[in-house]
Amino acid sequence: MAIAPPHRRARVLFAGRSVLDVLYRLDRLPEEDTKVFAREFQTRPGGPALNAAVTHALLGGQGLLVSAVGGGPGAVVVRGELERHGIQLLDLAAGTAYETPLATAWVNSANGSRTVVNPPASDVKMRRLDGPWEAEVGTLWGEMPPVVLSDGFYIEETLGLLAACRRAGAALCLDGGSWKPGTAELAPLLTTAICSERFKVPGEGSNGQTGPGQWGPVSGAGAEGVFSWFGARGVPYVAVTRGARSILGWERGRRFEIEVERIAATDTLGAGDVLHGAFCHFFARTAEFEPALRRASGIATLSCRSLGTEAWALDPSLRAAP
Repeated sequence: MAIAPPHRRARVLFAGRSVLDVLYRLDRLPEEDTKVFAREFQTRPGGPALNAAVTHALLGGQGLLVSAVGGGPGAVVVRGELERHGIQLLDLAAGTAYETPLATAWVNSANGSRTVVNPPASDVKMRRLDGPWEAEVGTLWGEMPPVVLSDGFYIEETLGLLAACRRAGAALCLDGGSWKPGTAELAPLLTTAICSERFKVPGEGSNGQTGPGQWGPVSGAGAEGVFSWFGARGVPYVAVTRGARSILGWERGRRFEIEVERIAATDTLGAGDVLHGAFCHFFARTAEFEPALRRASGIATLSCRSLGTEAWALDPSLRAAP
């Protein structure tokens, strides 16, 4: 799995969430009403779309992140990270009172599992990207990339842009970590949906929502339900990730399985983001679903061996060949 040389740089647009992550690695998760000291501590930019964009950049790709960053102390760190990796930013929160949110993650050193606490959702009104590519993004980033990723956040603000990209022939990929408002509207535009096993399709009717904060019964639980739901909406490539278990894939009705290497995981936080970023990178270069997913799976597994989402890029095997 070699990092692409500069003359073959893949271009990908990433749309979605950016946060500032505070990570504590603990010997075990604390009990309620106790105080503990962490084994390791780290503060770093995060969020599904941002982590995916960084992964793509570490593999040698050129990326644009469409996200809400705004102001506040966290925004300084996030902007610095993007600049360090050469990732351009289109800030949906520019000129607003929005501040980059702070997310706290506990990583259990015994098994690498993570528990995340997010702040309340912001009610700040963001910029909507409803115009054509040339007006909204072209002046910032030039021609449209072959692959676009959405992590499901900011669908209301980005759906017009995503639809324009799809109409122009770009492949549109979904990071389906969980069901989010707007997923049903986005689905018919998708080329690829890569979902975690936690992704649940809500019951039909009013987009599955039965009341404030309530969801109807799951429709077609499990991988087969995910394949069926997206397949019925014309999505040709679908996969379901299952943590340390194998990845289940569906390519125009053909099923396949990708075994995941068994390792002693140090940190699984962001592994899914790394997988999506690596997949988009390889898919932009080859347009081949299963091979790109297999290569991305290896990168994601490698990322679980150390704390954070970037240490894997130092592995010398990644630079063994062009």
